[in-house]
Amino acid sequence: MYENPTTERLAAMKTVAYAHFSVVGTWAYRREPCNVCGYYWQEIVPPLLVQWEPSTHVIGDFSWDGPFGDKFVVKNHVSDALNAMQFECGFLPVEYVEPERKRNTVPFPYEGPHLLWGQCSAIVDLDMEASGVELLSSCSACGDVRYTFRKDGITIRNRKWNGQKMFRISTNGPALTFVPEDGRRMIEEAGFSNIAFSEAGEIVN
Repeated sequence: MYENPTTERLAAMKTVAYAHFSVVGTWAYRREPCNVCGYYWQEIVPPLLVQWEPSTHVIGDFSWDGPFGDKFVVKNHVSDALNAMQFECGFLPVEYVEPERKRNTVPFPYEGPHLLWGQCSAIVDLDMEASGVELLSSCSACGDVRYTFRKDGITIRNRKWNGQKMFRISTNGPALTFVPEDGRRMIEEAGFSNIAFSEAGEIVN
């Protein structure tokens, strides 16, 4: 099983070869903050508001929120290919916000290739004990729960995995997307640019 992307492998590239962005919206608030724990239900909804950061003018097949981010946008041929390969990923609209710093960044107004926000739709439960995940907090008033965050050292039982080619981990919340060996192989064989993988764990009986 692999996390995507990987800080270590991207950092080893020495230079930033492709443009990256910041996510600046669209933010939605589902309800008022909890008056006990203070948690508020903020989430990102379409359209994804992208603000290109100083890096380069070159846009890869995948683009990320920061050089080591976990939110990604893709070109049309990537979304078509992932859909054809039956990856558990939906694609949503993107809009562009004028960058604060315009040197060494993608020109605004944006006139580059059409991009779509990739959002993984599958969620898988890990083995909490084998992965070293613990319950950190639980609010009896609003029901919010927090767990140890894991991007590696993850163990998933076969009975909890239904063959998904792309998934998120339930205890991690919306952050990070993972792929099993088959998913990694299919993406690498497609030859997409600006995507790399590092081993994050295993799927076992």
